[in-house]
Amino acid sequence: MDAWKAVTAEYAALEAQLADPRVHRDFRRARRLRRCVEALRPLNEDAVRLRTLLDDLRDVQGPAADPAWRAEADRIQREAALLRADLAAAVDARDPLDPYDVIVLIDAEAGDHRPVQVVVDAYREDARVRGWRVEHLYNDPPPHWAMLGIGAGEEGPGPWSVLKNGAGPRAVRTADGPGAAHVTVLPDAEPAPVDPRDVRIDLYCTREPGAQTTLRVLHEPTGIGAYGRDPVPARAQANAMRVVWAQLAATESAPEGRYQAVPQSPGGHLRLRAAAGPAAAV
Repeated sequence: MDAWKAVTAEYAALEAQLADPRVHRDFRRARRLRRCVEALRPLNEDAVRLRTLLDDLRDVQGPAADPAWRAEADRIQREAALLRADLAAAVDARDPLDPYDVIVLIDAEAGDHRPVQVVVDAYREDARVRGWRVEHLYNDPPPHWAMLGIGAGEEGPGPWSVLKNGAGPRAVRTADGPGAAHVTVLPDAEPAPVDPRDVRIDLYCTREPGAQTTLRVLHEPTGIGAYGRDPVPARAQANAMRVVWAQLAATESAPEGRYQAVPQSPGGHLRLRAAAGPAAAV
């Protein structure tokens, strides 16, 4: 499919999703879709302009034997060729996930919570300056690993466009000296439809009075899992599912191996490390 046709098809699909009232029951999804529409709008305008030029070119090709018409056909053809090339280059350079929110997974290389807290504080401060919102998807303060959801508002760049290159090992300085943490940044995306029978939810019991609900969501075919912890059981499950979906979406859309699943204690919770080699679009 030509680049301009792909752009107009994607733009139409985004607008159709936003026209569905059910979409607006999920405020995060609706907000992300609106950012996607705004990010794609300039390319869609160019694609519509190119389609108009191609239609005009067909209209003048019949009487093109006349010198005046032939000159006009040549002008339209040159303009369309330039616009087609510019549009193709812009589509090639574009990351369609730039308007997305992100999931940030942080863990200490030596199982120490202090480097994790330093990295969490840095993300929280950066988000405060940018006007973004940070959610702890497992626990605050974090243990020796943390899961953050970072979301933008209606306008401006999505967090993925800003934070996607921040994954990998990170040296930090704590009050007790140097430390190290590992950061994985994922677009807050959804995978292809998942069979509910492939998802296992383990509820952890505790004898502590008034304790928060703690559970683990595990996608059994891949072994990818995440923990949820919250006073509200439904929110604990939703937070864990969000992390699992982001990891599944990253792995299934990275056939060249941008990410590798790495076991992490406790109990089979996986993280994703950036893999060596050429990066694939996530």
